[in-house]
Amino acid sequence: MRKTIPLYGEQQLSDETSRSASINQPHGMISGDPSRSACWLQPVHSSQTESIYRFRIPTGVVIGDSISQGNPESRGRLQVEGVPGFNPQHANVPGQLSYELGAITGFHWYNHGIGSQRTDEIWARWRRDVLAETVVLGDGRGSRTLDAKPYAVFIVAGINDVFQNRDDAHIQRYWIEMARSAKANGILAIFSNMGEHNAATPAWRDQIRRLNVWMADELPRYGATVVDFYEWSMDRKRGYGVHPGLFVDDVHPSRSGFQSLAHHYAAQWSGLPMYWQGLQLETVVDFVKPDDSYSRPRKLEIRLRCDYAAIPTNDLTLADCADVPINCISIPSDGRSNIVELRIREAFEVKTWSGFSKVRAIIGEQSGCCKKG
Repeated sequence: MRKTIPLYGEQQLSDETSRSASINQPHGMISGDPSRSACWLQPVHSSQTESIYRFRIPTGVVIGDSISQGNPESRGRLQVEGVPGFNPQHANVPGQLSYELGAITGFHWYNHGIGSQRTDEIWARWRRDVLAETVVLGDGRGSRTLDAKPYAVFIVAGINDVFQNRDDAHIQRYWIEMARSAKANGILAIFSNMGEHNAATPAWRDQIRRLNVWMADELPRYGATVVDFYEWSMDRKRGYGVHPGLFVDDVHPSRSGFQSLAHHYAAQWSGLPMYWQGLQLETVVDFVKPDDSYSRPRKLEIRLRCDYAAIPTNDLTLADCADVPINCISIPSDGRSNIVELRIREAFEVKTWSGFSKVRAIIGEQSGCCKKG
């Protein structure tokens, strides 16, 4: 399976006026009739231009408890020096699920984990921290934490409910709320089941196992995917508790443990479009009233950037386009960027304008394979 996701963005022009009105319309067409045209066009001088298109590319959110945050060795965007706050410049670090999932999938994951939270507490901030809505919660983290809805959300929640003696129905209710909301908003939802815990009583361990079975049976009915944490976490020698070589305490993986866990998760979502592949660039020309001043792009510069932290940008990708309505361009990504910039260096003909009718991100079932042309 492969998904293409329309991108919306802006132009930064060096010295000319653009023709990029109505770019948020669902259709895309380059037309000589302004009422039919919906596209990104930029002026071309001697087959070159210094104009830049800038688009936000798909991202993910990791939300939940201390496991999602990366405790005890790391913190997320919603903890500033160990206290509640919002750090929009937060950069993921190796040994956090958000970092490791980014390295695997090729798109950036915002870390919205908060240690010790229950499912009801995570649900209470869901609209702000997943749906990108402006919501006043009074928790010291502001009213907005995202610029746009994510493509995917990864949820790690439930263990604190068990240890605070919440019953099955309470936990199930909020899992279902999260799965329903993600589906209703077009967000791909992946739930981790609950892992082992050295301090679990026999009753708590029975509840964890029982709820894990329920998750695998029921949450896919709401469009969610459930992946294993429990079997990975268990100490096989004892048959219970956490694996001492992967954990730093009774419940939290080590940095290398988190890296291993992220790959364990990824091995289980076979068939899901979870890997950044590149861009689909469309140049659909109105055959009823073509724009005689337009020529398709032939040579492009493409660069991935990060606008939330001082992280070095990815290497420049130079791409050649064919003179056809759709070009697919493979673009490597390390999972930290959230912006893509396009610069047209040359068009097929010396005309006034060049550009695109639509720009889409390509997300596929496997990484790094996007055929061009």
